[in-house]
Amino acid sequence: MSQIYYYATLFPTEALIVSMLTPVQFGAYMATGYKSGSHEQLIFIELKGEFGDDFDWEHARKNAVPHEDGKPKNSLYLSIYRVLERIPLDMIGNMYLTTSDGRTLELVQSEFPDHSEPKPYYLYQDLSPINPLVISAFQPKEYGDYMVSDELKINLPALCFCDLKVIDITDPVKTGNIGPMYDRNIGHLNECIKAVTVRGKKTKMLERTFAGRFTFQIIGSGFAIVNKSGRLWYNMPSKEELLRKNYDWGYSAMIL
Repeated sequence: MSQIYYYATLFPTEALIVSMLTPVQFGAYMATGYKSGSHEQLIFIELKGEFGDDFDWEHARKNAVPHEDGKPKNSLYLSIYRVLERIPLDMIGNMYLTTSDGRTLELVQSEFPDHSEPKPYYLYQDLSPINPLVISAFQPKEYGDYMVSDELKINLPALCFCDLKVIDITDPVKTGNIGPMYDRNIGHLNECIKAVTVRGKKTKMLERTFAGRFTFQIIGSGFAIVNKSGRLWYNMPSKEELLRKNYDWGYSAMIL
């Protein structure tokens, strides 16, 4: 029997997809397609297998089969709604970042960063199931716990978010190459930063719809997946690590 894989896409859309393609093949297919001419970034996770009864696993097993000509089944959607919240953390494997030209970088789970000297503020891109750009006083671990906490009147059952590079307002050149991220409405950015650093707000939404302009070159320390039972962290390789081990991906992502 041919092997099938279960993937949950987190960005740009949330879905549970069955495929006969390996993660690298799946990333290339989803980003560029074979005939559609699509070109888009993709963030997805591999699942370790089947779990629970929220999804139709029998449908997946019956239909994730090769085509008549022997070609593998590229994708079979099992769900496009409320996917992440229904996946147990212990069933989540590695994360994959695919560039718009189909190159995929694998991230493994690691320990959450512990900032012994916290920054004045942090910048987070929520990716799934919501996607605003947020400034926060919380470190990554605290931010994730805060967003899914039952103590909040409005909270989330689960969240995937990315820690982003923080601009040095006094000397933006020090921030490095992050594209045009901060070029728009610098006054609003300063006001949001003051709301956190001066007026004591824990979180402040900077933009409601930034996800459409999210790029890999603005990733900071890494990615988190959290729900009410716990949290996972995926550390982003440094520029030096990419240069040594994943040059093609780093170049494609406009990091190198």
